[in-house]
Amino acid sequence: MLLVEDSDSDADLIERCLRKAGYAVALDRVETAADLSDALSAPRWDIVLSDHNLPDLNASIALAHLHAAGLDLPFIVVSNTIGEETAVALMRAGAHDYVMKSDLARLAPAIARELKDAERRRQHRAAAQALRAAEERWNFALEGAGYGVWDWDIPNGQVLFSPCWRGMHGYAEHEVVPTATWRDSLVHPDDLPRLQTALRQHFDGASRRYKEEYRLRCRDGSWKWVLDNGTIVSRDGAGQPLRMICTHVDLTERKRIEEELRELNEQLESRVEERTRELRLAMDQIVESEKLASLGVLVAGVSHELNTPIGNMVLAATALADKLAELCGAAEHNGLTRSGLLQGLHECLAASDIIARNGQRSNELIESFKRVSVDQTSQRRRHFDLRTTVQDSLTALGARLRRAKATVELRIPDGIEMDSYPGHLEQIINNIVMNSINHGFDGKSDGHIVIEASSADGMVELHYSDDGHGIPAEVQHRVFEPFYTTKLGKGGSGLGLSIVNNLVQAIFKGQLRLDSAPGQGVRLHFSFPALTPHAPAAPDAGTSLDAGTAPELDGTAPAA
Repeated sequence: MLLVEDSDSDADLIERCLRKAGYAVALDRVETAADLSDALSAPRWDIVLSDHNLPDLNASIALAHLHAAGLDLPFIVVSNTIGEETAVALMRAGAHDYVMKSDLARLAPAIARELKDAERRRQHRAAAQALRAAEERWNFALEGAGYGVWDWDIPNGQVLFSPCWRGMHGYAEHEVVPTATWRDSLVHPDDLPRLQTALRQHFDGASRRYKEEYRLRCRDGSWKWVLDNGTIVSRDGAGQPLRMICTHVDLTERKRIEEELRELNEQLESRVEERTRELRLAMDQIVESEKLASLGVLVAGVSHELNTPIGNMVLAATALADKLAELCGAAEHNGLTRSGLLQGLHECLAASDIIARNGQRSNELIESFKRVSVDQTSQRRRHFDLRTTVQDSLTALGARLRRAKATVELRIPDGIEMDSYPGHLEQIINNIVMNSINHGFDGKSDGHIVIEASSADGMVELHYSDDGHGIPAEVQHRVFEPFYTTKLGKGGSGLGLSIVNNLVQAIFKGQLRLDSAPGQGVRLHFSFPALTPHAPAAPDAGTSLDAGTAPELDGTAPAA
């Protein structure tokens, strides 16, 4: 406490009174204006008490010094001689209360009240200062980020536009009319109804925030895309909006980029369509080439298979002709004996049997080749037996399998009938067997393939497995991709398994799944309906395959 008092006894009396009221008092006493000014320069006081009349000072001068020091402290006049009018004048000048020395019992309650009021004033000043600092930081951040701000006093229709808002649209301060009506007059006519609807919804509480993109006219007459993002910050007791604050962002650059992206996307879509057409045409040509190559393999295989029975037939026919010539010569020279005739006839019968058996074998091979070749070239749909069709394909691949020292175990029961495209099925068998020979058995002295199948509820399950090298996990997701091969530049096209996958999905309307691991071979699981759904037009491998078809592999895929 700072006490302005020239009487020692009065000072002691005041201190005792306050201590009796429970205050721990730290009291400094001054008597002159100079001492008062020095004391107030150290802002450590909670309260100032002042007598009214001192030889060198009075309460009015003390109060003036307090105000000059810029201090907001409780100021209470304690005097014996102050009159009513003087007390009122001091209160109007800024004194907080006055107490007569003859009634010091009022002093402690007055001090308690004024200390509480002073603390409330201090807290209010601190809050106001913090609010001003926050608003300054907020304004600085928004202005620094290039965000304009408009602050709308809704009942009065007045709008405060920030300098950034004005600069964004090229308006000087004196050119801006601070009203909501003027702001609405700048909005593009096509966008204004939408903005007004959004504002009404926000006023009614239907939307938590007001956020709209629209065009606004600049000073030079141009239109600029902007984004308003704001909210109502105060309402009256009836819930009616009083004040709304919005940020205002220039979207010109973003809109320009969006337009460029839109144009680029259109160009990309056009390019993608063009490249897709080119790719499909290329795939059509490649599939045709693969189909012819597959047919070539079949032709070479059947030709090789026919060499053996035809050669046996030629040898047997030559031996038969020689024996008959020998018998005719003996008969002409009367040198034919009964035993000689019988032996010659037995040899002729044996040669005839060899010719007949090899002729039958050749006929079977030719029939198999005819079925395969017709289906391969025409993709003819018909009813067929699954085992017979697969066996025909394996027969044509017999020479390749023998050269690779590979054996095939066929576990397909008779009687699994399909209504589909056997030519495509033979192409699948040809490709996966050649994949095993070229990749799975590469470097192996032998190899074993198992093909098994079952049928239930109109679905055919075909399982193919070999005991080759297997496929590493890190490349399994790529093996059905077109042109992916581990033998690039060594004769591998990377299309075998891609064509297999596309045939299964596009032609047979089925699914293909791969199981494999290094050193554990490859297992391919095919699932397709026994009755292939009819397409709107006659199916053709060259036109119905899509190089972009993604295999359904339960998370895995094989390698070419």
